Amino acid sequence: MRNRRYRKNFLLRLTAALLIISILLTVSFFKMRPVIIRYAESVAETTLLNSANDAVLEILNEQGVSYDDMVSLSKNEAGFVTSIETNIVKINSLKSSVANRLSNLVDSREYYELHIPIGTFLSNIYFNALGPEIHFKMQLTATAVVNFSHEFKSAGINQVLHIVMIDMDISGTFVTTGYRDTISVSTSAIAAQTVIVGAVPDAFTEVIESENDNTAGLINDYGAIPGY
Repeated sequence: MRNRRYRKNFLLRLTAALLIISILLTVSFFKMRPVIIRYAESVAETTLLNSANDAVLEILNEQGVSYDDMVSLSKNEAGFVTSIETNIVKINSLKSSVANRLSNLVDSREYYELHIPIGTFLSNIYFNALGPEIHFKMQLTATAVVNFSHEFKSAGINQVLHIVMIDMDISGTFVTTGYRDTISVSTSAIAAQTVIVGAVPDAFTEVIESENDNTAGLINDYGAIPGY
């Protein structure tokens, strides 16, 4: 009879202890959850940006792409640049290659690790980044939309720096302990650049405005007048 009571009391105490532990773990997890999410978002964003840069470098190096492979300059008999034409086939090939390589780099790892010091969970600036680390795992997938753009910058008198940019809009999904969400980042990288040089002009006009004077807005460039 006593053994039955002892066993019954032991089971009740054990059940109560397990229930209390479960409640404490649940409360602790919900207090830790915002920190885990912030870390996961930061790691996911950094991973996507680094993978984008790595994908561009790898593809450009593997294919040995240069400015002339992507852009053709047309000149007249005097050597002046009259038009700029992009190689659509090459551009589309590079877009596809970069997008695929980026996705493969992200997907190549089964999971990513989050290392969060215990002190960070205490919501106190004096304990941030202190104490032993708790490790969490995160899975990450990514897809990218890749486009090319052009940028022109003045590089001197009748000299223009032409920059071919690779613009990447990356969207991904990350899954970590008790949480799943999407993330989007955008970044750009230089694919190629060159200085386009034209003839130095025979004359130029400098207009200095005074206050309340809009003379510069009315000036039209008709070139230098012969004989002057």
